[in-house]
Amino acid sequence: MTRLETLKDEFRACRGPFPYSKLVKLLSGLGYDLKAGTGSGRKFVHAVTKKVIIVHEPHPGNEIKPYMVNQIRNYLIDRNEL
Repeated sequence: MTRLETLKDEFRACRGPFPYSKLVKLLSGLGYDLKAGTGSGRKFVHAVTKKVIIVHEPHPGNEIKPYMVNQIRNYLIDRNEL
């Protein structure tokens, strides 16, 4: 199994916080480019479709909150990317 497939499986199964660094790797592997916004805002823009996922880079911790994990997971599943 590839690293991307492993990340997909881990993200699908995640019901709690998810490490931001792994989210960046997952979305990059799915074709999203990271764009820095103001402050801690981050945009992931799909290279082909130009669809945008907006998140806040967590600080001082490094984990995405469960509600955000659910929103991103549902979005990716709806787009058949996960």
